[in-house]
Amino acid sequence: MDTTSNHADHCLIFKICARIEAQTAELYHYYSELFRENRDAAQLWHKTALEEENHLRQFELADRLYRNVDFVVAIDPERAERVCHKLGMLVSHVRQQPPDLETALSRAIEMEEALADLHMESVVRFADDSIQKIFRAMMRFDQEHVQLLKKFLTDVTKPRTERDG
Repeated sequence: MDTTSNHADHCLIFKICARIEAQTAELYHYYSELFRENRDAAQLWHKTALEEENHLRQFELADRLYRNVDFVVAIDPERAERVCHKLGMLVSHVRQQPPDLETALSRAIEMEEALADLHMESVVRFADDSIQKIFRAMMRFDQEHVQLLKKFLTDVTKPRTERDG
C-alpha cells in the first residue's frame, strides 16, 4: 500500500477537526457577545473561545507535521465530517434563535462532552511518542473549560436566595 496517499487521505481528519474547533470558537465568541451584559459570562465564553482556537492551532500543527511522521487516525473521519456539519447548523440556528444563558451553558457542556473524542489527543496516535507528548501537554492546559462551564451553570441555576444569602 502506498503510505504517501494513506497519509494524504488521513490528513483530511486534521482539516475536519480544525473546522470543528473553528466553529466551536465562533459559537463561543458569539455567546460572549450575546451575554456581554453579564461580565462573568462574557469573560467565560471569551476564554473558552480562545481555548478552542488553541485546539484549532493544534490541528493545524498536526497537519503540517503529518508529512514527516507516522501516525494512525483513531476516529472515523466520516463521523467527524457529520459532527462538523451539525455544528455548523447549530451555529446558524443559535444566531437565528439566541438561547438564554442557562440553555447556552447546558448545551455547550453537552456538546463538549459529546466531542471529547475529537480533541487532538484522541484523534491521532503518533508513532513518535515525543510528538504525542507535546499534544498531551497542550491538552492538559485546555481540560478545565468544561469544568468552568459546569461551575458557572451551577452558579447561574442556584436559587436567588442562595446566591444573595
